[in-house]
Amino acid sequence: MLKAGAMVGLAGGALDALAATTIYPLAYPGLTFARLWQGVAAGWYGKASYEMGAQSVAIGLASHFVIALCAGMVFVLVISRAEIFRRLWPLSGAFYGAAMYFFMQKIVLPLSAIGPQDPDAKSMAIGLGIHIFIFGMGSAFVASRLLHRHGVPS
Repeated sequence: MLKAGAMVGLAGGALDALAATTIYPLAYPGLTFARLWQGVAAGWYGKASYEMGAQSVAIGLASHFVIALCAGMVFVLVISRAEIFRRLWPLSGAFYGAAMYFFMQKIVLPLSAIGPQDPDAKSMAIGLGIHIFIFGMGSAFVASRLLHRHGVPS
């Protein structure tokens, strides 16, 4: 179960990172790969992260994957306990993705060095879309396949 959770977390984290790194710069011209991940590191360092160069990029990416790993393990634990969640994995994934988006926006960010923020409509639509359709459903697909392969019926 731990291995499946880690694999789901890594898969979801990779899908989310790839989507964010691709979509946000298209939506916000001038936003670079480095600036995006320094923005994640700003949760630890505030505005100073933008002056830290590659170090804060690495910290932003590492933070992203630690959160994704933890979330993936919790998700696998939950869906391994209820067949309906595995059978309806697209719905479970959509709910999981939306829940993670709001968890990050309403709990993690307000407690971070960034503090409470209200995203603009475009940013919210992009973030919610990525979390539901790419992170959530992608994670749920991987989880349902891994659990089925390991003898957890769906």
